Amino acid sequence: MIRVATLLILGWASAATFANAPVPGSLIDVGGYRLHIACEGYGTPSVVFDVGLGGSALEWRAVVDKVREFTRVCTYDRAGYGWSDVGPLPRTSSVIVNELYLLLESADIDRPFLLVGHSYGGYNMQLFARRYPFLVAGMVLVDSSHPAQVERFMAPPIGLVTMPSTRWGVVKFGDPPKPHRNLSAEAKRLVSNQMKRWRTRRTLSHEFLGFRDSASELRSAQALPVMPMVVISRGKRVWPPGRRGNLLEKLWITLQSELADQSPYSAHIVARNSGHHVHLDQPQLVAYSIAVITDIHRVQHASDIGAERQDTTARETMDFRAAAWLRDSLVMHVGNGIHVASVSQRSHQLRGDTVTVGYPRDGAP
Repeated sequence: MIRVATLLILGWASAATFANAPVPGSLIDVGGYRLHIACEGYGTPSVVFDVGLGGSALEWRAVVDKVREFTRVCTYDRAGYGWSDVGPLPRTSSVIVNELYLLLESADIDRPFLLVGHSYGGYNMQLFARRYPFLVAGMVLVDSSHPAQVERFMAPPIGLVTMPSTRWGVVKFGDPPKPHRNLSAEAKRLVSNQMKRWRTRRTLSHEFLGFRDSASELRSAQALPVMPMVVISRGKRVWPPGRRGNLLEKLWITLQSELADQSPYSAHIVARNSGHHVHLDQPQLVAYSIAVITDIHRVQHASDIGAERQDTTARETMDFRAAAWLRDSLVMHVGNGIHVASVSQRSHQLRGDTVTVGYPRDGAP
């Protein structure tokens, strides 16, 4: 039986040629096909970004501009997106993580990696951290997908089907939303052109149809090792008003909190002024979260033999407005009484602020 899923993204008529745009960075062979990666800045850990379904590495530009000031940053296009070649099927997180490992090894990117994943990219980064914990310094999840979200949304009393039940099906593409308002004019043009290409539609279709398989791969992987983690969740409501919408909003923030619970050293931040694309709505908040984990890593490894001295990130100069802490256990003791604490332990944190995250303050639907 063929199941038909409908997805609203960019239209396809009169597609410009994305491939004619200059390629920033490098194209690296990962076994008969090439992936695109572009790195900037200096220092460790090396920050690696991944996007959501149908997303573009160009979305990270504002975050990259800030983070490259204090460490190395790398954006890449998953196979089939951007400047990367089309990759083999299936397009699930397990395949994607293997490709990313080969890409980082072949491109000789300095270890360890600080992984940043948005939405579906959060699946990939969580699986990478579970599969290669010895390579990972920490992780930032940006309104990330949760491995049980499909089943939890389907369960009573919500009963919402969010993903197809099989990778065998058809994805129908309709009229899209416009590119995000905070992208530059050039990025908007490139993103629009990217989404008009057959390879993008093919890749997105197979990632969409394989979404449940990706969740299963993540659930069956080993537990996440102890590492510093920041989970950033959207603060703007996306579901319509009413009892069902309230339940959906409440479930989403519950799932986000569970992601933060994976590590005893974690923080959960709500970005009040952001929808799902927090990195475009509040990029400095994402940069701040990366800086927190970068500082933790550098303090922990300051005494390593032969380690190059690296300054802390001056994250107190970053914009932390319109955000609230739901959890903060990022105090990391590293010996000799030295510790790094996130800004919620400091006097200028807006600890008295509250946030409703799109549902009643008491949590009732």
